[in-house]
Amino acid sequence: MDKMKHILIVDDVTTNLKCAAEVLENHFRLSMAKSGEQAINFLKKAKPDLILLDVRMPDMDGYQTLEIIKSNPDTANIPVVFLTVEDQKESEIRGLKMGAMDFISKPFDPTVMLSRIHKILQIENLRKNLSVSSRKDALTGLWNRKYMEDDIERFFDGGGQDGVFLIFDIDNFKMINDLHGHIMGDGILVRFAEILQNSIGPRDAVARIGGDEFVVFLKGEYTAEEIREYCGMVNSSMESEIADIVGDGTAVTLSIGVALAPSDGYDFESLYSKADKALYHVKENGKNGCYFYRLEREREMVSVVGDSSSSVDMDKLEQVVSERSSREGAYRVEYDGFKHIYQFISRSIGRTGQTAQMLLFTLTYEGSHKHSPEVLNKAMTELERAIVVSLRQGDVTTQYSSFQYVVLLMSVSSENGEKIAKRICDTWEKLNEYEGIALEYSIKAVGSKSE
Repeated sequence: MDKMKHILIVDDVTTNLKCAAEVLENHFRLSMAKSGEQAINFLKKAKPDLILLDVRMPDMDGYQTLEIIKSNPDTANIPVVFLTVEDQKESEIRGLKMGAMDFISKPFDPTVMLSRIHKILQIENLRKNLSVSSRKDALTGLWNRKYMEDDIERFFDGGGQDGVFLIFDIDNFKMINDLHGHIMGDGILVRFAEILQNSIGPRDAVARIGGDEFVVFLKGEYTAEEIREYCGMVNSSMESEIADIVGDGTAVTLSIGVALAPSDGYDFESLYSKADKALYHVKENGKNGCYFYRLEREREMVSVVGDSSSSVDMDKLEQVVSERSSREGAYRVEYDGFKHIYQFISRSIGRTGQTAQMLLFTLTYEGSHKHSPEVLNKAMTELERAIVVSLRQGDVTTQYSSFQYVVLLMSVSSENGEKIAKRICDTWEKLNEYEGIALEYSIKAVGSKSE
């Protein structure tokens, strides 16, 4: 294995390069550079497993070269060993503080040189393995949330534009665990991970976020039809292959939430939040399907216009815009829409004598508890549910931040606003399953002089 390792030797003295090569050439693949500048240019084209770097060189010495290597994210993790004739502690301390892993003195002792290089490469292999394992899900072998966050960030930072973010949730998974046990449940998770891994291309990414929730990020531009075909293919594979594991005729299906980049966001948190809301819609409406966070809404709006007419029929338009939602509870809007509604109500309150209260709900950590963003996101989902089921149609709510929701209560006194706020808190307490997270609120009358 060591014979395949690639070492770059940097020294301005040809004799020193030849001496190092004689010791190492039967054990490693070697490249040479006679200056710091040559080494930096070489690293733009290739990434060796180890760099042997002379300290004393003209123009750009070893310390300056190391500083450039460490300042570049693409080369910062390559281990560097200084080659030196210096026997001064100050030089060693300076080099180690800058990030060098060791010093090898010239003239080279072959046994010492090989021993140190082998040990450094073993340490580097261990570091790489630990780095990979820390980003992998232990059960399924898929990437974890942290890797997916970093991968999406790299994609957009690298000029990526279009992508499809999908959250997959196994329907009724708790029931499967309860009926058949956690060993079978784990087997289903592992098999589903294989299905997802086999469904994506080499540049795409799949991760297990937690429990029975998985995320796929498809990089590139896809039509809505192509995305639906992909979801259908994964769901069909799940139904047919998992049925063999369960063995009792139980149908195992998927709920899928879809968010699109760039329309729904350019980062993990934005895309996850939108896809999670779309997933919630599927769960509320019978499960076993996929839903686009934004595309479905746009299609519903376009459907108002007749297929063969460029104008809108007034009767049809009136019917559509006046149709009440079949779902009870508050109107949920995006933050910009909430601002417009608030500004309108605030301006009209003085003329109409109407009363309105604004509530701000905030999730906080209790004591020393600290949860992952995933847990906080789920607690926020439960807060949204508590708000919606506790309010009337006509009240308005929106997510204000990653840990806050704001509510606009129409025709409500401050006393009744307090009662409603406490009702929401009580409902959330029943829904919340995470210890160490508390819900606080504040209330203020819209149009009050202190605003």
